[in-house]
Amino acid sequence: KYLYTLKSLPITFTEIGYISDVKDQKGPFYHLDNNLIKIAKSKLRKDQKILAMINFKEIKNSKHLENLITKYAKNLDGIRFAVGPEKVKNFISIISSIKKSKIGNLKIYLNLMYLSDWHEDTSLIKRILNDIPSLVSAVSFVDSHGALEPSQVNNFFTKIDNMPKKSFLYGCHFHNNCGLALANAIIAKKNKCSIIDTTFKGMGRGAGNAETELMLACDVEKRKKI
Repeated sequence: KYLYTLKSLPITFTEIGYISDVKDQKGPFYHLDNNLIKIAKSKLRKDQKILAMINFKEIKNSKHLENLITKYAKNLDGIRFAVGPEKVKNFISIISSIKKSKIGNLKIYLNLMYLSDWHEDTSLIKRILNDIPSLVSAVSFVDSHGALEPSQVNNFFTKIDNMPKKSFLYGCHFHNNCGLALANAIIAKKNKCSIIDTTFKGMGRGAGNAETELMLACDVEKRKKI
């Protein structure tokens, strides 16, 4: 029912879970297999992309990542990496050493975590953005603690918009701890943020995320397509 609903909506990307080889009991959507990915892909439109997440702190080295990616490269359209700002250098080193043939047509996306901790640190922001390799298609900023206010989100995206333009897109991912995820997502979109993460009913870790149905209702351009 979820996939059937997505098929009828003006939504571009669907992230259906994680890929991981860690031995734990987190279930099939933390440990996606190719059959589940194929089923999901068959239910969506041809122009809708299937993504999966990798928790970068699980990755030991470039060989480990290469082996993990190789298992899924044919069935996914892209992989998003959840990375803390202190791990960005390590991420860049590892992802840059992966052979292009192993990645294939996979798009690589970087989710930068804990934005509320560093959104005012201009030197850190510049350093991170300047170091992102060209193979990264988009960088999404994640308010992991759900602590940012709309004015802070506006100031942050104004700040990065005034920096030298990059080849990658910007995205956002807000948590709802203070009830501001939707408001922050709307502000980010008005500031030319290209990829807006939302979930049905706002379901997600902790207090959840911005709501897909409300974001679509607030977006006049998208609402006309429903």
